Amino acid sequence: MLNAPLNLTGHNEPDVFDHLYPFFEQDFITVDTYINNQIYVDPKGQGMRDGKEEVFWHITTREKSKTVKQGKQMVKIKTRPFDPDRAARISWIKPMLVNHSDPCIKLFYRKETKGKKPVRLYFWAHQHDFVVIVQKLGNANSFLVTSFYITETYKRDSYEKWYTEYTQGNKPELLNCEWF
Repeated sequence: MLNAPLNLTGHNEPDVFDHLYPFFEQDFITVDTYINNQIYVDPKGQGMRDGKEEVFWHITTREKSKTVKQGKQMVKIKTRPFDPDRAARISWIKPMLVNHSDPCIKLFYRKETKGKKPVRLYFWAHQHDFVVIVQKLGNANSFLVTSFYITETYKRDSYEKWYTEYTQGNKPELLNCEWF
């Protein structure tokens, strides 16, 4: 179901984003994408930045933070540099959403722990260490929160734990939370 990751050799910032955007545009702008043929995935659900949908930046970059000294204070600076591991898998997102019942996808719901975030739907291509996260907007709409390649073992362990908690019904806040 999932093709080989894109070969991004020879592409650097900022031209790599122009190279990647047509993949996103083809899957989410030109043709509408639906989960289970009923939940529309709105590519503009998070707004626009630099002429591209905000979520495009989330699926091609990764937040980095570092602490630097400014005067007498230490200040945390956040950036979002290009992430080749995420970006090379941009063409996996739509197939994972529309083919969520494929055995290579572990689908589960999870209530976020930060703030008052609602339950989100996770699509985990567990054999490929790739995750897509979607949040629902109303009855029949959703937005793509992000997608990313899992690079740390402890993160993989967390996804396995969350998948097991959902499938075994161990989290009361997830009972009857399904969208379809």
